[in-house]
Amino acid sequence: MAAAADKAYEALKQRVVGGTYAPGEQLKEEHLARELGISRTPVRAALKRLVDDGLATADPNRGVRVAEWTEFDIEETFDLRGLLESHAAELAARRGGPALAAVLDDLNDQMDRAIRKGGSELPERLQDINARFHRAILDGSGSPRLRSILTALIDMPIVLRSHFISTLQDKLQSLSHHRDLAAAVRAEDGELAKQVMQLHLRVAAHRFKRQRQDFKPAATGTARR
Repeated sequence: MAAAADKAYEALKQRVVGGTYAPGEQLKEEHLARELGISRTPVRAALKRLVDDGLATADPNRGVRVAEWTEFDIEETFDLRGLLESHAAELAARRGGPALAAVLDDLNDQMDRAIRKGGSELPERLQDINARFHRAILDGSGSPRLRSILTALIDMPIVLRSHFISTLQDKLQSLSHHRDLAAAVRAEDGELAKQVMQLHLRVAAHRFKRQRQDFKPAATGTARR
């Protein structure tokens, strides 16, 4: 039963963060169980985990729905990442060494190739590479507490969906920041890594606010892909 619940959770989480379900859309237990080919019990457990993770909300009168995001939610998410992830970057630069720098360089090269190739799958590809880059820094920090807290923030739908509305210039700027972070890790310069991460996330926050109008239609209709 636990394995089925875990499988259902991962499947639903990917759909939520990837934009398959629009913010506010109801997640019906019976329908999802039929769609996933499992019983309702593991689906119920998976939906509870989505609620616990802040990816969904539960209301006796409205059921379980994909979480909707207010301006305060957006501000808080980026503020928390700025505070905590910059600290993680500082630790990673001091502890990660050449091995971590090599991993980051490889991910940056993957991002560079993806941007050059372009195509309709670019947002999903960048979403995946970017998440792996930031998780590599979390792992390199050597702090299980930071990793536990920040993994949830990095996987927030509001963060992941930003890849679907960014411009080519935005993508190249983000890649430049990533390369600077890899250089700071290679130099074992914790203070520089901290400052670059703060800049990276601050720019991302301003960028997302600027393009907020492009995101809003997804909250009332079909999620953008």
